[in-house]
Amino acid sequence: MDQHILRLGDVAMATNPFELYLNYGLQIKARSRAEQTFLIQLANDRGAYLPTQAALSGGAYSSRIADNKVGPEGGAVLVEETITAINALWPA
Repeated sequence: MDQHILRLGDVAMATNPFELYLNYGLQIKARSRAEQTFLIQLANDRGAYLPTQAALSGGAYSSRIADNKVGPEGGAVLVEETITAINALWPA
């Protein structure tokens, strides 16, 4: 997966090829060291929805296997990889 992280002053921008369910974006923004974090979705690839486990369990239309390349496990990986990359630009 191509992902790009950019720091502009106190702002972070992170791209990903998916259309994220809100929960993933909230997790990333909550753990980001940047003042503001912008997530650019559907970038770098022909992505699909990235459902949460709750969306799969609830049967949301965009969480069906036929509509997705990656499941909730991939969402957890995306969150961790994005946080690691963003926070590397803001040393503790």
